[in-house]
Amino acid sequence: MGRRPLITRDGAARAALEIVDEGGPAALSLERLAAALSVRAPSLYNHFTDKAEILAEVARIIVLDTPRVPDPEPGRWQEWLVEETTLFRRSLLQHPRAVQLVVEHLPQPLLVRLYQQYSRLLAAHGVPERMHLFLLEAAHRMAIGSAISTANGRAALQSLDPGSGDGPPVAPDEEDERRFVEMVRTFLRGVDREI
Repeated sequence: MGRRPLITRDGAARAALEIVDEGGPAALSLERLAAALSVRAPSLYNHFTDKAEILAEVARIIVLDTPRVPDPEPGRWQEWLVEETTLFRRSLLQHPRAVQLVVEHLPQPLLVRLYQQYSRLLAAHGVPERMHLFLLEAAHRMAIGSAISTANGRAALQSLDPGSGDGPPVAPDEEDERRFVEMVRTFLRGVDREI
């Protein structure tokens, strides 16, 4: 019987995510990842062709670890999309230093597969096919844009009054998410008029 491998692709990618969570993408090196896994750097090439492939797997993990919302009741696809988008944003914000990796390294086949799955759901709820990609891309981009802003310390403003500090006070996390949800709902109300 053969010896079990010391590392797995998933285990290596999760260790890479921990390194990125601690020190940002610049902290990730093959040597540091190998040390975290108690192997030598060349062992990683049994699982990945290069660092870019590791980063793609990190992005994939963040996306796939996002909880999924059950299929909506008839006529509730908008709320389903709001919940899906909010959960994706939360998943991104669990790894604020890795948000940019999702933008830069998310494997296109994974995104297409998810969009196809969601497109079938939208079709089953009577959403015209011409709107599917638009809706999914818009929701995806709103979640990523909001997550990048929040991860970089730019939460939603609470007012336009500059106040007495360095600028307008920013919303606490709960308020930031509430405003994000309202932004997505407002967008969907506008889309609903087009359908």
